[in-house]
Amino acid sequence: MAKVKRKCCRSKPKRCKSCPVVALRLSKIDTKDLGGKALARAIKNARVY
Repeated sequence: MAKVKRKCCRSKPKRCKSCPVVALRLSKIDTKDLGGKALARAIKNARVY
């Protein structure tokens, strides 16, 4: 995961990977246990508006 930015840029159609909103959503679901396809799917779901 990239370094988390200070402010969300609100890029469309998905948020960027270094968005603080995405980082917060990923921290809520505890991605430490995920790997491979499950992690990719979690990141994809976290980036959706």
